[in-house]
Amino acid sequence: MDGSSSGHGNAGKQRGPHIETRLKAALVRSAPPGRHTDGGGLFLQVDPSGARRWLLRITVRGRRRDYGLGSANVVSLADARAKALELRRVVAAGGNPRSYSRAIQGKDITFSEMAHRVHNRKFKDRLNNGKHIAQWIRTLETYAFPTIGHVSVEEIQQDEIEHILDPIWTEKPETARRVLQRISTVFDHACGAGYRTKSNPATGLARLMRDQRDKPQNFTALDYHEVPNLWAKLSSSKAVGAMALRFTILTGMRSGSVRHATWAQIDRHFETWTIPEQNMKGREEFVVPLPMLATDFYRELRERRTPGVDLIFASPSNPAKAISENTMRKLLQAHYPGATVHGMRAAFRTWAAEIANARDDVAETALAHLVGSKTVRAYNRTERFDERKMLMEQWCLWLSGDHYPFNDLATINAEIIKRWTGDDHIFEKT
Repeated sequence: MDGSSSGHGNAGKQRGPHIETRLKAALVRSAPPGRHTDGGGLFLQVDPSGARRWLLRITVRGRRRDYGLGSANVVSLADARAKALELRRVVAAGGNPRSYSRAIQGKDITFSEMAHRVHNRKFKDRLNNGKHIAQWIRTLETYAFPTIGHVSVEEIQQDEIEHILDPIWTEKPETARRVLQRISTVFDHACGAGYRTKSNPATGLARLMRDQRDKPQNFTALDYHEVPNLWAKLSSSKAVGAMALRFTILTGMRSGSVRHATWAQIDRHFETWTIPEQNMKGREEFVVPLPMLATDFYRELRERRTPGVDLIFASPSNPAKAISENTMRKLLQAHYPGATVHGMRAAFRTWAAEIANARDDVAETALAHLVGSKTVRAYNRTERFDERKMLMEQWCLWLSGDHYPFNDLATINAEIIKRWTGDDHIFEKT
């Protein structure tokens, strides 16, 4: 036998630093760089830097794989052998070592830790609606963490969640629904990541709770017959909040998209507004056709633009920031108590159906609602662009109080086309 033989009978030739011998605790601390075997697929891997870690090589469903068992500075030789034995038993029973390891980790991950992971991941790239982002985790900190925050996500049962919800289920019904929804989201992520082997304990819980006294409320919408009166009131104000609210009404877009609108998003002829995906609820870029009424509106805003600031509706006190989400709400409710900015979208949608007689796909697309598959939505947004533009022009006529016969849409459309193509066309192609 070759002189480099390990001396273990049929063990074969030793190659490189692969040392065929059962390890000792002292050797774990002093072993030179290389891979040192302990038998049964367990290795101590020592890097040239001196870092040392445990690896288990094992065949899973016909494929040889390596699994890390942790740093040798933290995991002792005895613990590494115990982990290796447990994973070999999992494989022998037909299980997956990686899934098993995730489930073991789940026993050490508390609900509060998992909630913060989900919160950071869910809102990592979100630039708008900062208040909602903060409220999402604060709701759990207030209602869920005191009871289950310190408990591992693997061990929490449905009755513990019910205990959280019971005191507020009828006293604060809307809050209770949000707490339940956010708890469920945390467990969806825990289950999906393999940190929980059981099902989501929040699933179906609402059906088991007693009836709530309220019914979920939609956003309070101003009657579309009142919107022209509001428009006239806002038109007399040059405050940035009034201008922003007018633009929100004019375009039918969400307040977050309006507040974070920039001059770079508007084409140079004031004909389109391209909202980037990070400013859209559906996370898809959206192009808004701007009606002719927007032209003078934008020129006025541009004259008041703060040099070097790209935000169209910048905060007067800090032009580097957008106006707050409360600015438009307070202004609207000063004229119509109880009305909400988001409710203006509902007013537009009702008007589109009852007065403009718009098709559902055109009206829904005009509001940037996600209807149908991604392919269908892309078709609607491009091929229905002219129809959306006509609808927005009709809306502008309604807002400005022009007394065109809305029972004769053909006459209205003809007038709009005349304005588009006539000598008095207000766009300046420069």
